Amino acid sequence: MPTWNPAKLSSSLLLNIRNHPIIFTSAIAIIPLAALAMPSYRGFIDLGPGGLPHNVFGWLLQGALRPLALNSTVDQSAFQKPGVSASYEPHGTTRFLQEPLAQRRGDRPVIPNYVAPQRQATDKGDKDLIDRMNGHLRDLASRRSEALAVKASGLEARDNPALWLLGSPLPKYLAKSTKGEIVHVHTEASSHMILSLTDAKEAMAKGWAEFHPLSGVMGWIPLPYVMVYAPRDEEEFGVWTKFVDAAIAFTTAGQH
Repeated sequence: MPTWNPAKLSSSLLLNIRNHPIIFTSAIAIIPLAALAMPSYRGFIDLGPGGLPHNVFGWLLQGALRPLALNSTVDQSAFQKPGVSASYEPHGTTRFLQEPLAQRRGDRPVIPNYVAPQRQATDKGDKDLIDRMNGHLRDLASRRSEALAVKASGLEARDNPALWLLGSPLPKYLAKSTKGEIVHVHTEASSHMILSLTDAKEAMAKGWAEFHPLSGVMGWIPLPYVMVYAPRDEEEFGVWTKFVDAAIAFTTAGQH
């Protein structure tokens, strides 16, 4: 039976280091990198399923998208860029919110710094609220079955319902990006929806919403594709329904 010989083990280890310095250096470098990356990966997993794979590959992919993402999701200067409204005409600059929009109370919720999925970490809603929000989308679709339908989201996890615009042709800003998906609710009661430029700007200015990190980036997602924060009470649920109405009015405005 081999005996424990620390001196021999040390000599063998040093010999291997001399013979394979690159491998040894790389292994040493990986240790602190892994320690730094682990909290980010765990945070990604804690957000729950989204449109990207809910595993290390999804985490790596969202990280790879970071250089393309917006520096700030609350900076409204993108609305002022020359020609930005051209892709959303003739209704992009129309206000579809039917009532004056009040300033949202308090601070914005905390949004973890991931490209996707975009979720809020504070002021989250419960399952009853989420069911109510999705029920509202189904009610709207049943009332306008010629124009709207609720089916599985193409942007979120497969079991996540979404409100879709039916009919053909779709507006160009939808056909090239979401393929007709206009509203979906997340598992913490925030939601994504497509508003007119005017409504999206007002919603952001008054603290109700913010851009998706990829809003307006390379045509993947429309610029006025915004995250609306989870309703915190009955009054805010009512505001959320007005945003949904405005999203529907905008995206169906060109249909006859």
